[in-house]
Amino acid sequence: MVNLKKHKLEIIFMISGVALLIFNFLFIGVEFAILSPLLNVVGGLIAVVPTTLLYYKTRRSRGQIESQFINFIRDLTESISTGMTLPMALNQCSKRDYLALSPYIRDIASQVDWGIPFSKALQTFAKKSESTSIKRAISTIIETYKVGGKIANTLKSVSRSLITIEKIKQERTASVHAQILTSYMIFFIFIFILVILQTFLVPALTPPDVPGVSAMPSQSGGVDSELYSESFINFIVIQGLFAGLATGKMAEGSIIAGLKHSILLVVVGYTTFSLAVQFEFASLI
Repeated sequence: MVNLKKHKLEIIFMISGVALLIFNFLFIGVEFAILSPLLNVVGGLIAVVPTTLLYYKTRRSRGQIESQFINFIRDLTESISTGMTLPMALNQCSKRDYLALSPYIRDIASQVDWGIPFSKALQTFAKKSESTSIKRAISTIIETYKVGGKIANTLKSVSRSLITIEKIKQERTASVHAQILTSYMIFFIFIFILVILQTFLVPALTPPDVPGVSAMPSQSGGVDSELYSESFINFIVIQGLFAGLATGKMAEGSIIAGLKHSILLVVVGYTTFSLAVQFEFASLI
């Protein structure tokens, strides 16, 4: 039910954003050239940002579950090592705060109390978590539990492997900070060059109108400026989109994680270029 409401909200925002873009294109863009870029940005944000925020909220919750799962395994191991039975250890862990993981731990403890096998409760949790690393860890725990191995030793091994994986992720994120800053600097330099080209070089290269001579449509200064402006905007959107996706892949190991970078780069780049060009045209007029 909650997911259905989320999807409905996403659709409403997307339709509203697209409607604003169409309205701006049909009516506002012709009469108010300076206002048009701002409305394009607002419409694009309304259509894209809510869906992106919901996705990152889910992703953040999943990351929190993965990080807290390490603490849960460590606490469960310590409880079992002190002589507690598995149900007692789970009951003890269910009383602790594991942030987003807490409801899942209470659910596992409740299932075991009701007589559901520990392996089945873990399998249910693995499916709900939608985390690859947790699924692999639980698969190892279940196999050991089935063959009758010492669960405490297995939990210690799983905990060590999860901690190692988490450290590798953190080291990778820290190592690419300089590359992320470099990507942003390159993009903003790219925007600056396009603004200079559009506001200074393109007007200088446009042939002046000669009295008594009919100019070809391709030689019209307004048409050429519009053509270059549209081309530069397309360059900015494409460059910002793929630069953001590449940045997300480097920083977090996921292309989809780069959507936030893409949105930021496209919005800042499009707004800066459009306003700079519009104000320059207004001053020339």
